[in-house]
Amino acid sequence: MAHRASNDAGPDRAVARPVPDSPDRRSASGTLLTVDTALVAGMTLAGLVVGGVLDPVGQRLAEHSRLLDERHRAELAEQREAERVARRAARHPDDEDDADHEPATDGEPEGSLVGGAGEDRDPLGSEADDPVEVGSSAVHLLPQGRSPGRTVAAAVLTGGLFAALAVHFGADIVLAPFAVFVATLVAVSLTDLSYRLVPRWLIYGSVVLIVPLLVITAAVDHQWQHLSGAAIGGAVAFALFFAVWWFIPKGMGYGDVRLAGLIGITTGFLSLLHTYLAFLAGFVLGAVFGVAMMVAGSSGRKTRIPFAPSLAVGAILTIFYGAHVAQSLFGAGS
Repeated sequence: MAHRASNDAGPDRAVARPVPDSPDRRSASGTLLTVDTALVAGMTLAGLVVGGVLDPVGQRLAEHSRLLDERHRAELAEQREAERVARRAARHPDDEDDADHEPATDGEPEGSLVGGAGEDRDPLGSEADDPVEVGSSAVHLLPQGRSPGRTVAAAVLTGGLFAALAVHFGADIVLAPFAVFVATLVAVSLTDLSYRLVPRWLIYGSVVLIVPLLVITAAVDHQWQHLSGAAIGGAVAFALFFAVWWFIPKGMGYGDVRLAGLIGITTGFLSLLHTYLAFLAGFVLGAVFGVAMMVAGSSGRKTRIPFAPSLAVGAILTIFYGAHVAQSLFGAGS
């Protein structure tokens, strides 16, 4: 099992949770090398299977979410129309018969679903990764629904990431929660690129699996302090993204809020520096991706660009390189 820095190590703990090149993995014994090779091969196979299964599942969840969102938007439009007619009838009782034909007033475009901060938005019921905006467009960079090419790519990518995790962590129980984590990141990135949705049940399901696995990992290694980092990272990330979503609804969807909480929990288990670097990388990658889309001419100022893939890539990069970057930037562990 890979060694970890103790709680008395001060700043070292923040960046040296799993040590991929610990002495018991550098043993000259050929048996240990065989075990590591078998672990990597097994994790690769597991990733191929998990990625191939999660992609169509995520697509079905995204399609179901899209239909629910469309129904919810239609209901909101009907509700606003009924309220408009009622207001018109109250102001002009004699013209009640003509109220249904009166155009939208009060400075609000007919059918508009965009309101002030928090208006007409249900956090628990919202699936869309971006709020509804009149006159906006969405970028769908991958095919929706069944796509053998996309599913194969998802399987290969997940298998490769599982293998990389096996090399990075070794035969350590911490491998389990992070395997669930990266598999979820791949799935939600693909749904975001195809449907512009981050399905809630992919996030909820991964949280249900990851949190108990992190608790078990902390118990086995007697490193309970890592759970506090996970709790703080998840809470702070969720709160900050929720605030952005609430006060600037056009800038972020609630799917990103849920995903931020998941990323904060999992990277926070490594250290809060990992969480900080994960979101820093995610925002930088998101900005670069947005600029590239505009330069390529496939998006405009009001085009909604997927943000989940950038957050996912930032989190994955931080898992593998966060300790080195933190040491270089902040001198942690030196």
